[in-house]
Amino acid sequence: MVVMKKVMIVMIGLYCFHAQAQTSVYITSSEFHWSRGAVPPVVQSKISRQLSENNFHPVTDSNNAELIIKVNCHSYYNGETPYFFFGALDASLRVYAKKSGNLLYSNDMKKIKGGGTTVELADDKVYANASRIISDTLTSFMYLYTTGKSVPRSRKVNEFEPLCDADRDIPELPADRKNTYVLIIANDAYSPMQMARCFSDSADYHGRDARVFREYAIRTMGIPASNVQMILNAKSFEMRRELIRLASFSRGVNGNADLIFYYAGYGLIDEKTLEPYILPVDIENDDPKFIILISELYKMLQEDPSKHISILLETSFQFDALKPNPEKNKSPKIILRYPNVPANVFFMAAGRPGQKTWSDHRAGHGLFTLALMEKLKETKARASLKELSDFIIQAVRSNSLKLKLKEQLPQTLSGSSLTKDLMTLKL
Repeated sequence: MVVMKKVMIVMIGLYCFHAQAQTSVYITSSEFHWSRGAVPPVVQSKISRQLSENNFHPVTDSNNAELIIKVNCHSYYNGETPYFFFGALDASLRVYAKKSGNLLYSNDMKKIKGGGTTVELADDKVYANASRIISDTLTSFMYLYTTGKSVPRSRKVNEFEPLCDADRDIPELPADRKNTYVLIIANDAYSPMQMARCFSDSADYHGRDARVFREYAIRTMGIPASNVQMILNAKSFEMRRELIRLASFSRGVNGNADLIFYYAGYGLIDEKTLEPYILPVDIENDDPKFIILISELYKMLQEDPSKHISILLETSFQFDALKPNPEKNKSPKIILRYPNVPANVFFMAAGRPGQKTWSDHRAGHGLFTLALMEKLKETKARASLKELSDFIIQAVRSNSLKLKLKEQLPQTLSGSSLTKDLMTLKL
């Protein structure tokens, strides 16, 4: 009986060791990019990172692996509209048992799509989409094969992958701004037609911009998490409803609320009124009933009186790229401007109307949002609105000329009751 108990204990111990041990995986990837040819793999690192996050152990020597993953990717050109290029990618996925050589899993994926305003951006988008889809697919198989269970859905929508200094070591201050309310909207799931109209290179980063700004709002700016709402890929009705809802919070504190609205997404200029507007993900045309003009944005945020309202727009406002440009057909030259702001509003846009805005692809952020976060981090959100504005304008102008050789100049407007206090007021 004693011997039997000892044997059982040993067997249980071996089972627990096996259950807790990480499965070692060797990953090999061959990739062909239509815009660059054969280049070092980008999908492989994404697979490796995601498997590591799910308790697998990628190794650099196939002799030390229990499983072998082989991935082959081939992207190709798939058409264009004016100012916009489309691509697709085919991929084959194979998983082998190292010891026996048996094929455990096989999957051929066809026509993973992407698009961008240049051939290179379109190709990058194709591979970014493919990296995510392939990594998710392989992780699901690996988890099911080794545990018999589905991958746990523990990753939160607000998490992001750090790519630059602004994403890391975000300062943390007490959440003492209980009367400040924030609405963050990030739109990037636009249709190919919408993307072609807007001629922008930053759609890949709208979600990242919003997620990281949310972290700064909560951690560094001291705003309670319950006061910060983030919406990804909002439709027209949803955007209007939430903007009015944001304004309504001021009622509960007798008008003493500070409101912050941050938007990362596409924008256009109404060719009839020449007024900029932000673009919900479900609007294909410029129907005034559904687009959100900047003047309408002011009105919705003023539905209930508030102490201060800050509006931050990570977008560019240009004419519809698929239509003739009114600016080139009128004489004298038309003047594009943002509507004058109400007395209690601080407004800052990533660029002037008609000006293209840019992204830093290494940092994974729009230049405007990157500069905003850098200043919030450097000063622990203690910078005045004037200091914040001056820094962003200078940093964005410098980086746009350095990275793109084209100037991007953010624009700031402040209401009459705020102008004299810009040196003391904070975001």
